[in-house]
Amino acid sequence: KHNTQTKWRNTVDQAARPFQFIHYDPIIQRKQREFRDPSQQKSKLNEDLTEIQSIMRKNIDEILNRGEKLDHVSTMSQELQSKSKDFSWGAKKLTWQARLQQYGPMAVGALIVLIIIYVKVFHI
Repeated sequence: KHNTQTKWRNTVDQAARPFQFIHYDPIIQRKQREFRDPSQQKSKLNEDLTEIQSIMRKNIDEILNRGEKLDHVSTMSQELQSKSKDFSWGAKKLTWQARLQQYGPMAVGALIVLIIIYVKVFHI
């Protein structure tokens, strides 16, 4: 704080024109009026507190909504995990069916040939 005051004081002391900072005068006057009257000061403070309170309520509502959204995302994630297990089982089942269709006829043919050879060799 002391460093800021020193810089400000040096800037004012080094001003080339005496009225260089005159354009700040209306702002300074308005701020003085705001804080001179105690009732106005309380009113301003109450307005600020009301504004802060509404901002905090809005923030809390947003946080609660995020929590609900996170719960929804968690539920969706669990459903997707369950569906992926079902999909994995279905994919394995389809793989076995495809292999059976591909190699089944050859296996049946080979089994018939082995039965014929067995019958011919052992004369049943």
